[in-house]
Amino acid sequence: EPMHHTLFEKTGVESQMLRGSREHQLLIQSLMSGVDIYSPVENEEDIDGANENEKESRISRLYQAQLLKDHAMGYKIASLMIEHAIAGKADKYMVITGLGHLKHYTGVPDCVHGYLRQEALLNSNVQHRNVALDLLLSLTRPPIKSSVQRPSLSGIGSALIGCQMMYEIYLEETYPPMIEAAAKAEDNEMEEDVKRKLLNDLYLRNPGLLDQYILNAEAVRGPLLHYSDGLAGFKRPCADFLFVYDEDDENEIDEAVLQEAELSGNNTQKCPFSRDKANENDDAKAETIEAYERVGQTAGLRGNAARAKAIMTYLGYTDSDLEYVAADIFNFQGVANPHTVANIQRGECVLDIGSGLGIDSFLAARNCGADVCNKDDVSEAPFVVGVDIAQSEVNHAMARAIDRGLVVPDRIRFIRGDVEKLNDALAKANLATDNLFDVCVSNGAFCLVPDKQKAFENVFKALRPGGRMAISTTTVSDPKQLDPSFEWPVCVKMFANLDELQAMCEGIGFKNVQILDAESPLEGMELPADDEVVDGSDSSDKRFKIHGKYSDQYEFLQNMDMDELCKVVTVYGEKP
Repeated sequence: EPMHHTLFEKTGVESQMLRGSREHQLLIQSLMSGVDIYSPVENEEDIDGANENEKESRISRLYQAQLLKDHAMGYKIASLMIEHAIAGKADKYMVITGLGHLKHYTGVPDCVHGYLRQEALLNSNVQHRNVALDLLLSLTRPPIKSSVQRPSLSGIGSALIGCQMMYEIYLEETYPPMIEAAAKAEDNEMEEDVKRKLLNDLYLRNPGLLDQYILNAEAVRGPLLHYSDGLAGFKRPCADFLFVYDEDDENEIDEAVLQEAELSGNNTQKCPFSRDKANENDDAKAETIEAYERVGQTAGLRGNAARAKAIMTYLGYTDSDLEYVAADIFNFQGVANPHTVANIQRGECVLDIGSGLGIDSFLAARNCGADVCNKDDVSEAPFVVGVDIAQSEVNHAMARAIDRGLVVPDRIRFIRGDVEKLNDALAKANLATDNLFDVCVSNGAFCLVPDKQKAFENVFKALRPGGRMAISTTTVSDPKQLDPSFEWPVCVKMFANLDELQAMCEGIGFKNVQILDAESPLEGMELPADDEVVDGSDSSDKRFKIHGKYSDQYEFLQNMDMDELCKVVTVYGEKP
């Protein structure tokens, strides 16, 4: 019988060893012993040594018991498929097994393919062979729609689905809030309710960041992304679709909370593997959020005030600005000085996009007079709203506003939001979404906004008629200089095309659009040494910084003239 050739390692009665594969045996060994089969192999000796150990190990004998189940199931499935196909039944099949019987398409899937292959090659009946071949071709197609005409018996391909429990991801070893909570707990053991709260907040408020932590976990990264690098050298990932889920009966998120998160636009899950432009933008945004969340978490630590003062002075901030900023100076974030273009007047209402840790918002409050208004002033009194994508930065800026004696939230407030979804952020804060502000400023946030068109459209909508914007951002002078053979930092890939900004803003409806050179060089600025200054904390505490020494993959930037490649500008425009 043709299928007999699939069952044993060798034909004939002399062998009673069931046919398997080296990859499958290593998989079973790793599931039983925890051996790492995904880390890159240093040399061929590691592979040769592993092969010798497999032949003689106790696990190799247990592996035969595993194969008995795989072959039994594979034979039954292949037989049913052929029988039903000959009878004209257009069936679909769902096969449910444990990981050891299907991961990386080993075990049962391999046996099904093996039995169909032998039938297609060796069965004496031509129809039987054709049906087996047709089924085999169907199974080996990827699970996607195709416009290619297929034989009548062909299906739509096969999809392997895997499931992974959340506890295997070990977020408490990588997610900063969990690390901090564990450090504060006795014996470094977090309380379950604390862990649940942190996990729920991450899922509800920043699912894109949760995706990144899951994808970076070794339990997912190796089997799903680097499956061919290790000892086993798998030919296919652990699954076509991998569900990572949390099974905690005591941690059910209320339906109303889920609906609120969806309405706010925060809980919008998208596949991180899709390589279309929209999802690449989501990846960039998730990376941005993660970085600035870490900035906000360490913003309370003092930094190098002399260096910050030198930068702000170079960018055109005045002595009175520096004096007003005072103790917050080392939390300056920006690429230029939008205030010199915005020319904020007393009594005006100001929107600060990408308000960060609050410095430009505080200066705006001083310039418009919101800092001297009290909560009893009439509603038309000036106010400032800072919008930032990182909740930790929003929290820090709000706390500093209170410490500075500003009237919160009537005259100044900070809210979490995405400029691409500005309406949602303003509405959630019970603010009007249209025609609310006299001035919109931004200092560097537009650098990392993927959809510049949408961002400028939202600014236009938020401004009152006669309102104006002053958006300081870094641009690429000539995108053709971005050699595709180099891996460019995500920030550079997100920069706007300098030549497109004016037409874009005019197309939206802005009048008197001007693209002003911010005279903010990326190189050549003489600054004090970047020595960390820590006040009132252990010397091991360090402020997290976005910019610093180029990492290894970006060393080529050191040999480039960044001022030729990029230009910092302030985009000015008025709403009619």
